[in-house]
Amino acid sequence: MENEYFKDLDYTLLNKKVAYDGKRVKVEELKYLNERQGKEVSREHVIAGDAAIILPITENNEVIMIKEARTTIGKIILGLPAGMLEKGETAEQGALRELEEETGYRAEYIKKLRVVYPSVGYSTEKTTIFLAKDLVKTSMKLDDEEDIEVVKVPIHRVKEMLKNNELITSGETVALFHYFMYEE
Repeated sequence: MENEYFKDLDYTLLNKKVAYDGKRVKVEELKYLNERQGKEVSREHVIAGDAAIILPITENNEVIMIKEARTTIGKIILGLPAGMLEKGETAEQGALRELEEETGYRAEYIKKLRVVYPSVGYSTEKTTIFLAKDLVKTSMKLDDEEDIEVVKVPIHRVKEMLKNNELITSGETVALFHYFMYEE
């Protein structure tokens, strides 16, 4: 995908150390040399792994969404099923697994919509967004620490919520804008 606006970084890495190595993320402190400007640049990177977000739409034009506690912002929010990929898993496999675990639905049809980097200023996370249809009810398989409630929202209401800034995360926003612009 390299083009005149998206190119490989031409900084020289001078130093890298792990500042924190946790269960879900690692934080690295890095020093680079920007030769074009003749100066050193310091950065902190959150090494977070890759994720998948799923936009599941029922045959009745409802979006299957989840209410989930998000301790980082101290809120319970409405969003799309999503999660980190497990080791050895493709983005599609992770999307299908997360959809079923978090909502209790299996998708017979899945389509990759796009790939985004939600927080390129500090995180390496790459998120693949999928559309899921032809849904079959199964059962939820939540992790012990997950606190999720499944909600079906009519697609016209989801569009209103997007317009009114009631859906606040970058992944949901990109997934829904893509859907309403290119797929609907």
